[in-house]
Amino acid sequence: MNVSKWSIEYTCPQCGGPISLEEADRLVACPFCRTRVYLVAEDSFRYLLPAAEGIAEELLFLPYWRLKGLTFLFSPSGITFRFTDTNLLSLQMKGLPLSLGLRPQAMKLRFVTPQVAGRFLFSDRAMQDLLPLLAAQDGQNPAMRAFLGETVSRIYAPFYFREGRLYDALLKRPVPAASGINESLLASAPESPPWQISFVPTLCPSCGWDLQGEKDTLVLICRNCRSLWQCRGTRLERIPFAALVDGSQPRHYLPFWRMKVRIEGLELASMADLIRVANLPRAISPELEQTPLYFWSPAFKINPAQFLRWGRQMTVAQPSGETPDQLPEGPLYPVTLSLAEALEGILVTLFSIATNKRQALTFLPRIRISAEETLLVYHPFSLGPRELVHSRMGLTVDRAAITFGSQL
Repeated sequence: MNVSKWSIEYTCPQCGGPISLEEADRLVACPFCRTRVYLVAEDSFRYLLPAAEGIAEELLFLPYWRLKGLTFLFSPSGITFRFTDTNLLSLQMKGLPLSLGLRPQAMKLRFVTPQVAGRFLFSDRAMQDLLPLLAAQDGQNPAMRAFLGETVSRIYAPFYFREGRLYDALLKRPVPAASGINESLLASAPESPPWQISFVPTLCPSCGWDLQGEKDTLVLICRNCRSLWQCRGTRLERIPFAALVDGSQPRHYLPFWRMKVRIEGLELASMADLIRVANLPRAISPELEQTPLYFWSPAFKINPAQFLRWGRQMTVAQPSGETPDQLPEGPLYPVTLSLAEALEGILVTLFSIATNKRQALTFLPRIRISAEETLLVYHPFSLGPRELVHSRMGLTVDRAAITFGSQL
């Protein structure tokens, strides 16, 4: 399975030096002035393909959705999955190229900012509208699908008009099928894009210490006051966490999201409810009727088979014994899967656990899930030759699956 990587050109906000980023990079360190900032976009990151040189006409940038993540397909026979990595036109307009193909991988991208010269057309097709199109392209018609988009962004491709014809500004060639598109399209596009990239300083709001993390992390760590932070908008907010510490032996710690949720349209609030839905081989006691149910999800990117396995097994096992606000001393794997994606993955976990798949397909599309209580929990793993072994549960995760996830 090939995983595409993008290269993005970026200018340091402090010294103006050039920086080359990968698509998932958020924590950026300038190699010239050593400034460290965290990159934040208002809703999604927007990139552009630079036009070829020597074009005098005004550029018109057209939007494409970039979809990269895990797609799960539900059917009465079970659940299948695949990796999605594509880009599709986000305009309901005939005659334009449906996809940019491999261009984003082959070229250096840039961030869209108000300083870019040209006009930018707004999207009129939601990302969710493209998911059925993806299934149709694969010749599949599942009863239900879920897309966990680790990367959902937008790419803007440059075009221009010459003598009334629309030209591709990368190849300097007319677009044959776009004969019905005329220069009036320019008038409907703003003269400069309204989007901006924000730079958040990586200093702990609590103690002023330098926050740490890998370049693709979603959660920053303060080792001084032992706190965790994530960006909401342009502010750093503290997040609750805990750790399951196991003895004095050195461990590697993987992060997991523990989620207590409210489910509208389905009675599923206690462990007893889960036993009924999943037909688990356990006797239902009054105590289990009162035991709250927590859904679990990896808080790191991983291949779809492992995501499915860990979400199901930890939700059924309901691990406990963690210590709040304890930061382990061993290596901490970065948080690269957001809480929002983990909440969307609850549908996948529910369907994989449900014994009666046909019945599940009747109620899953109608339910609504909202978070009541969330916690980031670090779990201890021992390092094996090819896998990491959970030191208490005995479950293993293939190190190659984590390596694959780090490339998503």
